[in-house]
Amino acid sequence: MKKVFILFLFSSTLFSQAQTSYGDYKDAANLCIALQGNSFSSDKAADNALDRILSVIGASKRFILQPCSEISNAVAVSYKGIRYILYDREFMNELNSNSNSWSSLSILAHEVGHHINGHSVDVILYATDAVDSKSLAEKRQQELEADEFSGFIMAKLGASLNQASGVIDNLSSNSDDSYSTHPSRDKRLNAIRTGYNKGNTNNRPIAYEAPTTLSAYDYFYRAYDKQIKGDLRGAIADYSNTIEIDPNYASAYNNRGYAKNALEDYYGAIADYSKAIEIDPNFADSYVNRGIPKNALEDYYGAIADYTKAIEIDPNFAVAYNNRGIAKYYLENLSGACSDWRKAANLGHEGAANYVRDYCN
Repeated sequence: MKKVFILFLFSSTLFSQAQTSYGDYKDAANLCIALQGNSFSSDKAADNALDRILSVIGASKRFILQPCSEISNAVAVSYKGIRYILYDREFMNELNSNSNSWSSLSILAHEVGHHINGHSVDVILYATDAVDSKSLAEKRQQELEADEFSGFIMAKLGASLNQASGVIDNLSSNSDDSYSTHPSRDKRLNAIRTGYNKGNTNNRPIAYEAPTTLSAYDYFYRAYDKQIKGDLRGAIADYSNTIEIDPNYASAYNNRGYAKNALEDYYGAIADYSKAIEIDPNFADSYVNRGIPKNALEDYYGAIADYTKAIEIDPNFAVAYNNRGIAKYYLENLSGACSDWRKAANLGHEGAANYVRDYCN
């Protein structure tokens, strides 16, 4: 069993529904378990929100609405001919704490849109290969159709276009969507705007209203403030805003990588650190930070290469020596690990001094 070392970085409760004869809550719970591995303040609040959405289109409540923890989203799925919407309370509460109740409502409307548009093919059909899985392009198109439905519903409920678009604006990006199930931010915002204009009771097209204009610098420090307060997703959104304004803001990529690493999005973190290094090849901190997710992915040689590069840039980088020692230890190179830990300890790194004491005598 591997010993654990510290790598350092430089910067469910069911609720009643009217249609108790529709569906099976046990199946809903099982679906939740299958998905674990988007919140209202209460289950009743979620139920009321679904009522509001369905009242706009005059649809019956033929859905099972089920809270489901640890899915970090809301999901529309069909099972045995029954339509379910599973939602993560914590995720939805986080959205509401950073915006308002419109955020949760728009996500729920989006999932209803998947059902209304017939996207949620029964999982049993997929499992038995009775139907083919959708291609990525088809999945992206379905997301846009659900976004358009959400925009329509939000307009009918009296939300502003900004309120209808807020979640997508903050949680999506304009990166290449060719290999993603979800479209880029601009495509999704356009779909919401199209639906919103269709639902606008004044029948008057409304142009997208940009959020309050902030500079790249403003977004960066707002992101940093969110990050130190533990709001990692909020920080990522604002670092992304920084990068959108200034694509060469190396520290924004570095810090966004830090937040992604903390959320265990290791590949995303590596990509951000790599971009920071591309912009600034002498960014020693980003080399050290990129070694962290590589280490988590057990790419110890890759991690060592990054720590070594950081040391070449800054020969007195204690954290780089400490972390390189840990990677060498995992490769069973105790002699090399101790050499690095001793160097880090001599540079004042307390954790490295503890490793020398415990492993190098």
